[in-house]
Amino acid sequence: MAVDAPFADRLSARVDAVGPLCAGLDPHPGRLPAGLDAPAWAEATAALVADGVAAVKPQLAFFGDDWAAVERAARAARARGALVVADAKRGDIGSTAAAYAARLLAPEAPFDALTVNPYLGADSLAPFVEQAARAGKGLFVLVRTSNAGAADLQELALAGGPRGAGAPGEGGADVDEVVCEAVARLVAAVGRPHRGAVGRSLVGAVVGLTTPAARLARLRARLPDAPWLVPGWGAQGGDPAHLRAALPHAPLGGPRAGGLARARRGGARGPPGGPRRRARRDRPG
Repeated sequence: MAVDAPFADRLSARVDAVGPLCAGLDPHPGRLPAGLDAPAWAEATAALVADGVAAVKPQLAFFGDDWAAVERAARAARARGALVVADAKRGDIGSTAAAYAARLLAPEAPFDALTVNPYLGADSLAPFVEQAARAGKGLFVLVRTSNAGAADLQELALAGGPRGAGAPGEGGADVDEVVCEAVARLVAAVGRPHRGAVGRSLVGAVVGLTTPAARLARLRARLPDAPWLVPGWGAQGGDPAHLRAALPHAPLGGPRAGGLARARRGGARGPPGGPRRRARRDRPG
């Protein structure tokens, strides 16, 4: 499906229209309502929530090899105006990265953006950025994730690397940069040439709401033009108060906030007639 505006402009317009939530579509086996398989649940849920969210985010791992199923869910969301973020966290180099990008970010693919892993370096991001720019699509690059083990690597200090003034709450101390901050600088650099009319880049960042507020502020300072996808609001324990640091431009990531916030909540209802189940909501930031 061809697009008529850069990804960041379409995201900003959608956030202005309906707010910054992004709904995750994760059809866990064993949690589906009686009588619905994963494809049917995903398509029905996408249609149910799309009117009220900026984006939906199907986790491709739960769809296996059923590409038609994830495409049906994506098209159901897009038909109602929501953007679709394919959560694949792809990362590779050379022709392999180019093949992933060509498949998931093709003009005719029913996805508006893709999550990618940057830990192979800038050359691993280049094929995704180039394909996204050609097709009018976007990327969300893992920067500081919301899982419990994120700090094992992402918070390691880079001895001998850049230093800078600490964020509010650090007393303005001159502190070592950590790994996720170096990744943030990389994301900003590769995204800077690809800004839309609203000044936002097609290259966004995944930054978890479980990140300490001071770190969120330091990351936002490194990523002034990047939309954020902010997971971790809900069952993962992210503090909603930290949204101010993650989404500084408007309360709870409102108009022109430039990103998506994602939350995980227990007990949300699936499609009509289904039992209560765990669902995920995200918020653009």
